[in-house]
Amino acid sequence: MSDTPGASRSFVLFRLGKEEFGLPVASVVSIIRYEVPTSVPRASDSVLGVINLRGRVIPVMDLRRRFSGEPFSPGPFSRIIVAETSAGHLGVAVDTASEVACFAEEDIKLVPENVVGAEAARAFLGMVERSGSLVMLVDLEEALPRVEYAGMPLPDEKEERNA
Repeated sequence: MSDTPGASRSFVLFRLGKEEFGLPVASVVSIIRYEVPTSVPRASDSVLGVINLRGRVIPVMDLRRRFSGEPFSPGPFSRIIVAETSAGHLGVAVDTASEVACFAEEDIKLVPENVVGAEAARAFLGMVERSGSLVMLVDLEEALPRVEYAGMPLPDEKEERNA
């Protein structure tokens, strides 16, 4: 989706159920083993809770629920991909995080709005064919609206306000 011939982009590939997705490598801060997040009262259904990663409190989102309506169910290979967004660090719970793949710009196609709808199409940077199936390339800024996780009251802040 660039005009530069031969340009490519790198993505961290992950699975949610049977579907494969990718996040731009440039936005990924780290990938950690899944840990059960601390729940946050009155948070959106897409917010699993928060974790403490190296002294930072990070919201963890349920991307599966956003995309399919099914809640995330952790397994032995589940991971949290921590990415940088305009609102700061954000964790995304995934079934597996498998590898980094490079895709040529000319191979990345737009997601057809007439299939998924204009709003859903904005959640993706595009899609690319890989090994006979499609990989959906996620735009976290659009897939997880900032209002759902930015400025969430964190458990410690709530206790301080009540003290």
